[in-house]
Amino acid sequence: MRIQDIGASPIFAATSKVAGRFVATWNAFATRWNPIVVIIVTCAVLTAPLVVWRGFHSDEGVALTVAKGAVEDGYWITPHLYNDRFVERPTLLSWIIAAVSAPFGGVNQFTARIPIILFLLAGCLLIYSLLRRVSASVPAALLGVALFLACPIVIRGYVMPTADMPLAVLLFVAFFVWWNGYDRGRIGIGRWAAIGGVLALASLMKGPQPISYFALGIGLFILITRDWKQIPGIVLAGIICIIPTAAWYGYVYAPGAEAQWANFMRLSPVAPLDNPVAGILNMISETIPAALFAMAFLVARGFGVRDRLPAGFLKATVCYASAAAIVILFWPNGSTTRYFFPSILPMCVFGALGYDVLAKRWPLSVGPGLLVTLGLLVYAFIYSAIAAPLMPKQFRSAQIDA
Repeated sequence: MRIQDIGASPIFAATSKVAGRFVATWNAFATRWNPIVVIIVTCAVLTAPLVVWRGFHSDEGVALTVAKGAVEDGYWITPHLYNDRFVERPTLLSWIIAAVSAPFGGVNQFTARIPIILFLLAGCLLIYSLLRRVSASVPAALLGVALFLACPIVIRGYVMPTADMPLAVLLFVAFFVWWNGYDRGRIGIGRWAAIGGVLALASLMKGPQPISYFALGIGLFILITRDWKQIPGIVLAGIICIIPTAAWYGYVYAPGAEAQWANFMRLSPVAPLDNPVAGILNMISETIPAALFAMAFLVARGFGVRDRLPAGFLKATVCYASAAAIVILFWPNGSTTRYFFPSILPMCVFGALGYDVLAKRWPLSVGPGLLVTLGLLVYAFIYSAIAAPLMPKQFRSAQIDA
């Protein structure tokens, strides 16, 4: 059979019809109830059982131990691990957990995981709100949220108190605030100051390096568009951002701290991480199907498929998602997938825009991806709401006395 005859084949026609019905079913579901309520209920269903039934994982030990040190021993500003100074980076997430836990007398599963669940919910609402603001349909905006919740790296982190998700959400808040001002034609001093405050919180999560997602991304956008009037604002935001972080590093400094900082910032690492090829493959595998939807959208745009996006939005979002990510990908000492977490939220935005562009024209191009997305969410639901309660011993076996 010739390639040009595939579109006329009965099998292709039948498959396209099934995909069209599947897309129509999703559209009907997405518009049946209040989307905000759907997002909140979905997050609650996927996370609440894990708060009760899932034991602590070894990856959670640092954040929990630092939080316990703050509550029980008073080590609030200078983090400690088992009575040893832990000053390789700021630990805002541990401080938040400690602040939530202090009224209850100590750190437990509830107080440690509630902040993470709220950050997860905030990320979902940000994706939905941004998509609706740029004229995406409700089904597409909800799909953007579903893509985020279906990413394997996100599924593993639903309730895990590590700083990667909160950091990514805070950086996306800064981008969201910036874009709203840019789209309206003016970013005032107050908005830049607010952006600086959000970036300061993000910097206190894991140190200043991840701020490069916003700094390099928006800086590149300013350079490409030659919008030089934004330079004073981004400088102001940078100054506000760096003050509390620099103050913390100055407060905890002691001779020898430079080695810890250099190791954590991958300037002088103990061991190399993934090379660029492995980094790309791992990133795709950890973000399927969001990565596939996003690539489909960008390819469709490359072939001239039109959309209703505001002027500059695609360029700004691509700069934000990719400028720092490319630097990290080719960093001499390697990278790991969690370093790219801030790129996942804009990737889900692209994926949802791809759905809007392709669903009506070629439903067969989005049907399989939609099916995989819902399949991953069903897996996450079974894991959280069914397997965890029915097998409490297995799910609590990872618990540690952090």
